[in-house]
Amino acid sequence: MRLRRLLVPAVAVVALVASTTMGLPASATVAPLKTPTGVLYHRITFPVAGAVNYTDDFGACRQGCTRRHEGNDLLGSKLMHEVAANDGVITFVHEDNSGLAGNMLALRDTDGWTYYYIHINNDTPGTDDGANPAQWRFAPGIKAGSHVKAGQFIAYMGDSGDAETTQPHLHFELHLPDGTPIDPYTSLKLAQGIAVNGVCGIGSNPRAHANSAAGKGYWIITDDGVVRTYGTAQTYAAHPTTPVIWTWPVVAMAPTPSGSGYWLTDNEGHVVAFGDAHSYGGAGNINLAAPIIGMTATVTGKGYWLLARDGGIFSFGDATFFGSMGTKKLNAPIVGMAATPGGKGYWLLGRDGGIFSFGNAHFWGSTGAMTLAKPVLSMAATASGRGYWLIGGDGGIFTFGDAAYRGSLPGTGRCNTQAVSMAGTKTGLGYWVLEPNGKVDAFGDATNYGSANGVFPLGLVAVPS
Repeated sequence: MRLRRLLVPAVAVVALVASTTMGLPASATVAPLKTPTGVLYHRITFPVAGAVNYTDDFGACRQGCTRRHEGNDLLGSKLMHEVAANDGVITFVHEDNSGLAGNMLALRDTDGWTYYYIHINNDTPGTDDGANPAQWRFAPGIKAGSHVKAGQFIAYMGDSGDAETTQPHLHFELHLPDGTPIDPYTSLKLAQGIAVNGVCGIGSNPRAHANSAAGKGYWIITDDGVVRTYGTAQTYAAHPTTPVIWTWPVVAMAPTPSGSGYWLTDNEGHVVAFGDAHSYGGAGNINLAAPIIGMTATVTGKGYWLLARDGGIFSFGDATFFGSMGTKKLNAPIVGMAATPGGKGYWLLGRDGGIFSFGNAHFWGSTGAMTLAKPVLSMAATASGRGYWLIGGDGGIFTFGDAAYRGSLPGTGRCNTQAVSMAGTKTGLGYWVLEPNGKVDAFGDATNYGSANGVFPLGLVAVPS
């Protein structure tokens, strides 16, 4: 296709559009979404009602590459309905068959993004007369200042401007709130429900509201015992009174209440203390029926529980034994635990999402009777102890009690998502999710302090605040 450009130079058109953005919220701007490969896109309604053909021709050479194509050409039929890509205001209408663009309009949405609709019809129905009849350009009532809803009919497809010798089409442009044009191809495909660039759908997660006061950092550990630090998290030397006895692999980490130390344990229950953590013993000399898979500290930092895959609980220091599943038949192995805020109870989590409550831990629900896309991996309790989140292997989040849904990996719209573990913020209003490639995703009020890209992580542990 030939260049589909505007009637006047691009800078002038952007200025004109910006000068007529009446009726829009002054602060309405939303950052673009990104595919896993960094391609920008935005949630839109497909701008044509009916079947069209198009390719990713953004950036294609025009006029000997003196200009580049700043949109995608959606090839269809004359008088097809072009519709609003989002709720917003028509900021500019051009009703002139001359120049490159011909008849066109601009729509600015409530998020601050702008869409250009170019080569709108200029012919009497059934002809190619170029008579430019007013009733066959735009939908009734559409003019500069009109408020429209996503999917609303706004214009007729045509071949005005320099498109007279081409198939009727909509030259569709997508502009960031600052006016920069971006390739609309990914947004268009996703609007049709077609996977593209590693994204299988438009993200549906609630908007994040990061707050550093909700958590100031985290550790990411690998099974070789390497501890990586993010935010205010630090690494510490082994406590001088701790005998360092390791088998492999390391399976869990628990921080002290101050955040100035932590314990690591291996799958045989040997415990090593670091920083201000003290060792209160371990399961290394116990004949275990199943390997150790988890560790949780008490609220005082003067004790901890070790968790075995069969649901066995081993208590050390001031950790109280409230019960276990060690002698009971399980439908699925135990994969995690969480203590109540006061340390007077705990929950055990099965791979099928079954929840077992002990002490003052209340049962708020489970996925034990559900059909899951992927097994459950870990859990996190809310700050009140009156709810908890469970995370599945695909990064799906299940909420119970007062745990609110803040987003998930499938909710990003990305394809084939996977998770390793999760950790909640101290407010209970957000959480972090760790992916198998070391990437960290922050939801709700969680702040993303960085990722351990390129490693194979075991888990993420939040710094106590």
